[in-house]
Amino acid sequence: MKLGVTIFLIVVCLYTEHVIGGSVFIYNNLHHGHYLQVHCKSGDSNLGDHVRRPGAAYSYSFTDHIFGKTLYWCHLWKGKDWENHVAIVAYESKQLPHRDNWVRWSVRENGIYQNVNGEENYHFRYNWDGHV
Repeated sequence: MKLGVTIFLIVVCLYTEHVIGGSVFIYNNLHHGHYLQVHCKSGDSNLGDHVRRPGAAYSYSFTDHIFGKTLYWCHLWKGKDWENHVAIVAYESKQLPHRDNWVRWSVRENGIYQNVNGEENYHFRYNWDGHV
């Protein structure tokens, strides 16, 4: 029994030594004067409401769950009286290639675009008021 517990603890220590975590960046690339409201959360954390002016960013970092179950989603609003809305999966570790992922989102007038780990281009992911 003791050997089994010892092996388990060694495996956990080796695994967590290499777990760096993730970061999410949400850039407001809307037109001049168009503010962005962001509210992100996971099963464990509610990051609250944040408003960003055009050209500004909202970001957060975290440590990935040891078994790759980290999931953050965000609600984004734009427009007069925040009438345009979309909910996005901002970070899902099981969908990403590494344990130290950087996920960047570009919020634009025509939709929401994603870039993972510094890819050359952003890729269209979401329409306003709906999911692609």
